[in-house]
Amino acid sequence: MGTTHTLNNAFTTVVGEASFLLEDRKHDSLVVEACQTILAELDRCTKLTRALLARRHPSQSGSGEVDMVRLVRELEKILSETLGRQNRLVVDTPDDLLLVRGDAGDLELLVLTLAHYAADHAGPPTKLTLSVHTEPTEDKIRLCIAVEGSDLPDSVAEAVLEPARAPDEIACVSLENAARIVCAHGGSHYASLTGPDSWAALVLLPALRDEERAD
Repeated sequence: MGTTHTLNNAFTTVVGEASFLLEDRKHDSLVVEACQTILAELDRCTKLTRALLARRHPSQSGSGEVDMVRLVRELEKILSETLGRQNRLVVDTPDDLLLVRGDAGDLELLVLTLAHYAADHAGPPTKLTLSVHTEPTEDKIRLCIAVEGSDLPDSVAEAVLEPARAPDEIACVSLENAARIVCAHGGSHYASLTGPDSWAALVLLPALRDEERAD
């Protein structure tokens, strides 16, 4: 989690500089508006990095049984605080255990990456539905991030499978890492437009069979 520590430190520094500029130029309405926008976005990013730092310790890494229902529900609060006020989050999960074998930290990062990519590249206001269910026809767990927004270019959904088509370099690197996590867990993923102002990213992960579960 060294990268997360580095980001947290960087965000803290930038927040300090922006706050100083805001105080120094408090009579300049354009500067005040710009600084307030920057600080709001930095606050969102800082909350996300600190949440990641609080949730995972290096000793927790490694493969094990992961309940995707619990994982998604525990990420709901983090996502609600970091997706931005203009975005509405809906979480849809069953009451059952939906187990996969994998690294909980990596799977959390996968969900956060796809959710933030979806929200950040859909025109506000955005409704984002995060769901996890059993795939009816296969021994798979289906994770779905569905987005309803506005002005959604085809490339936004296509970049989930082809990160090089992402609108910026940060999104490209994030989606490449998400694809590696899916592959490392023996899964598959795809995305498609589901309407003129909506699209969905889906991840299929192998469900843990009863005989594979720990006693």
